[in-house]
Amino acid sequence: MNGNKMTDYDAERRKLYNDSLEVRDLHYCKVCGRVFAYPGFGPDVCQDCRRRDQEEFDKVREYLSTHEHSSVHQTSLDTGIPIKKLYRWIHEERLYFKDDGTSGLFCEICGEPINTGRYCRRCKAKLKLKGVMIDKNPDMKLSPGEKMRFIRMSDERK
Repeated sequence: MNGNKMTDYDAERRKLYNDSLEVRDLHYCKVCGRVFAYPGFGPDVCQDCRRRDQEEFDKVREYLSTHEHSSVHQTSLDTGIPIKKLYRWIHEERLYFKDDGTSGLFCEICGEPINTGRYCRRCKAKLKLKGVMIDKNPDMKLSPGEKMRFIRMSDERK
């Protein structure tokens, strides 16, 4: 009898421990504040907000495919997407500017003008040599007259 009580006690402790592990995987969404099951990687954003963000990006991508001369400000006005979000996508290298020095973006390390991301090609190479993981998209070429474009994602980055 004594052995059965110990087994029941251990089973209860094991259940409480397992339940506490599940609770640790719950995070608050940084966008909407709802609680969601965090998968263990990626940003603290729930599936609904991630889906909404992708829909907004698709809207901008579609807009830029027909309005290739559009600036960030005009793109924001025409699509209703905040400028801050457009610049976030530029920093993530999902959007980029034409190579004419008018983007207003500068490398966060050396200050050289850039068209997308956070670092110039030279500083990216230095960071890679030091073992820092950064985005791997090379500088993109735009046709004359284009101001901003979306970057086609390879299957491994989707």
